[in-house]
Amino acid sequence: MEKSYIIIYNIPVDRLEENLKNNNINRYIILNNTIVALYVDDSFNEDILDRIDGIIWWERSSVMSSLIELTNNLPNGETVRTAAGTEYIYINPYITPTGKDIIIAIIDSGINYLHPDFIKSDNTTKIISIWDQESTLKPPPEGYLFGSEFTREEINEYIKRNDSSLSVDNIGTGTIAAGIAAGLGHGNSNYDGVAVDSELVVIKLKSYKDTFAKGKVNYEESDFLAGIKYALEVADRENKRMVINLTVGGRSTSGIEVSMLDSFEDLGGSGRIVVCGAGNEGNTDIHYSGNIQMADKSQDIIIQVGEQVNLDITLCPIGPDKIGAAIISPGGEMSYVINYTPEPFVYRGRFNLEDTSYEMRYIYPWIKSGNEMLDITLKNIKPGIWTLRIFPEFIINGNYNVYLPNKNLISPQTRFTDSSSDATITLFGVIKKVITVGAYNDRTDSLWIGSSKGPVVKRQIKPDIVAPGVDIIGPYQNDAYNTATGTGVSSSVVAGIVAIMMSYIISQEEESRNLLFSEPLKTFLMLGATRKEIYTYPNMAQGYGILNLRNILAAISNNIE
Repeated sequence: MEKSYIIIYNIPVDRLEENLKNNNINRYIILNNTIVALYVDDSFNEDILDRIDGIIWWERSSVMSSLIELTNNLPNGETVRTAAGTEYIYINPYITPTGKDIIIAIIDSGINYLHPDFIKSDNTTKIISIWDQESTLKPPPEGYLFGSEFTREEINEYIKRNDSSLSVDNIGTGTIAAGIAAGLGHGNSNYDGVAVDSELVVIKLKSYKDTFAKGKVNYEESDFLAGIKYALEVADRENKRMVINLTVGGRSTSGIEVSMLDSFEDLGGSGRIVVCGAGNEGNTDIHYSGNIQMADKSQDIIIQVGEQVNLDITLCPIGPDKIGAAIISPGGEMSYVINYTPEPFVYRGRFNLEDTSYEMRYIYPWIKSGNEMLDITLKNIKPGIWTLRIFPEFIINGNYNVYLPNKNLISPQTRFTDSSSDATITLFGVIKKVITVGAYNDRTDSLWIGSSKGPVVKRQIKPDIVAPGVDIIGPYQNDAYNTATGTGVSSSVVAGIVAIMMSYIISQEEESRNLLFSEPLKTFLMLGATRKEIYTYPNMAQGYGILNLRNILAAISNNIE
């Protein structure tokens, strides 16, 4: 078994590599000039990382999950053309942006490259390359540790032979995301994607099973960040602009100051745009919010646990507050009480009645927020009522949030008994440079109930906008189609829309190319958004409104000289 870590370093990379190898750490990926992903044996003693010169921060790679749910509702699904409003540009002879010369990166479960929607009229692929992180057919891309890279030429050879064995999407979420964003509709002309002339770069993430509950599939942040690096390298190599579509997400959060995405300097720059699903936790009971004061002796937070393998619980005070905690098992055993100490210390113990081990980490300040982050891991956890007991240590405002893993990774019965649906934006969705998209149901003309909501502490409104994301039709396994729901569907729609916006801007005067940054594009999305009179905008559920392509193109036209 292998586990991974993300480290931040502040010395020349050659010195860092020497220091790592001197400590028998030989499997790593240099992600950029700030962070590295380490891959080590499961028995690795992470305390070693504190003693390696040049490492200024480290943390375990966090778990991520899909933001797309396949719904198998094809007869009643909604076409991308209707949902995204692309009929307006594809039948208008005076408006011709189709996403040409823009790459859309899909980092998910892979792609069914034999589906007609990804094969052009000349029987060649619209995929520039695939990095299949699980494949062993070929060596990995240069500078990486695992997987195989497949070029356009190799994909074309397999298309000629009608051979699907090069790389397989066994889940289907990556295929449907790619098709919604940029599918050609060759399998069914009614089911074309948004930016039909955009090219694709596909990263098939390594999948992991049973991390929290039996049968559940998750991904790892370390592999995901390696996928970001690979996508950017392809964009540089092709000398083209890129939209990176994030259809997998980390746990929810109330707000952070920086993320590992911020270490990639190109992201958010000209022609390097990130679109992210807001999260699917709007109605899933994985978030609890409360307030504690110095006058309080303690507070108990009740967690109902179903059939789980493991469970993570994360406590995040807002502001400079310090809050201690302990866990109480269904049998009444109580863990250590973990309190602030200047030096990092991991509390480990066991609940004997339940045969459940625990690990508790109190980090202050957490590098991503500047505030406390208290992380509890329960292994071999048993069903029942578990209690998180918190204690005030140093309180100014007393507000705090507690999170469980994303709901699609845990038992349906695992939940906070007194949950809150707000402050559930996924970890990368809270970042300023990211265009964050919630999910809207066109047919009921209302927000999708599962769409994650803000607010985000010390940040602008999130999500930025909402877009159709319920039962949208896209390509699937074999030559078939399927429907999908979730904010990963909505982000796929908007990724295609952003590609169209960029190609439209590029077709204008040279001076307009300074608009190909995240903030101007986000502004055009907001300016064009539909806003209902019954709501006040922006708001924490719908951001600045509902996606409206016609209005977006009008806003761009009115603001380009």
